[in-house]
Amino acid sequence: MKTFVYLLALTALILAGAVGTVMLRLQKVQEKIMELTVSGGFWARMEKFEFYENGSIIYRDLTRNIENSTSIPHSTLMELIGRMKLLLEAYPEGLKLEPMGGADYFTYNLSIYSNGRTTTYYWTDVSEEQPEELSYLASLLHGMNSFAAGYWKIVFYLKTEKLAFNKGETLKMFAVAINPSRSDFQYASPTPCYPDFRIQLRTPSGETVELFPVGYDPKKRCIQVVQNRTLKPGDTIQLEYNYTFSEEGTYVVEAYFPYAEWSATRYVSMLMITVHRF
Repeated sequence: MKTFVYLLALTALILAGAVGTVMLRLQKVQEKIMELTVSGGFWARMEKFEFYENGSIIYRDLTRNIENSTSIPHSTLMELIGRMKLLLEAYPEGLKLEPMGGADYFTYNLSIYSNGRTTTYYWTDVSEEQPEELSYLASLLHGMNSFAAGYWKIVFYLKTEKLAFNKGETLKMFAVAINPSRSDFQYASPTPCYPDFRIQLRTPSGETVELFPVGYDPKKRCIQVVQNRTLKPGDTIQLEYNYTFSEEGTYVVEAYFPYAEWSATRYVSMLMITVHRF
């Protein structure tokens, strides 16, 4: 009798586990918000990134048969969803940017799942200039994908309130570095007084301007020594930058982390801003 009860309980446990596995798989399918496939290049790259509402990312290298899963903080997930919605609002029927030349380039196929429908976006490294909304999402995806694939040790990106301004308006922008891993990220600063990020803005007329964080005084004297810093697992560095636009056209912002050009590992993020006359 005891043996029968034990077998019955074991069978129920196995069935519950099987049902749970099936439900989990179904849940994952229902929760998927985006899927990006990157292919081409000199090494015939073929990678797929799947994004879910719970912040998980599944990475598959289809060429080398490698699979990995990771997760991003809730704040980064919300930033991703916000940029996704911005692109959907601007191009609800999708977008296709054909290559304009060259034989060795990467191809990007992005599928967004929202409100029961799938919207696709296609572009390459040699396509025409991306619309701001696509570029804004693609820049964040680059940082997240690089972390998910193991190329980056942190997630680094720029964020702003909007992508289009009028002349005379002030840009409010944040540079964000997040360590979602379980290991310390160690880096060096030229001096204890230097900020963690170096931000350069290129104006429509070609002038390059270095931006400094709000409250930072670039004229402050500081002892010239190298300082070692650590971004611990789960921690975030976020600095605010402001800039008032004085001419119309397209501004390009380039951000680097860490600040020092001689850093062994350095991450880059870009942002394009359009400024109108009125």
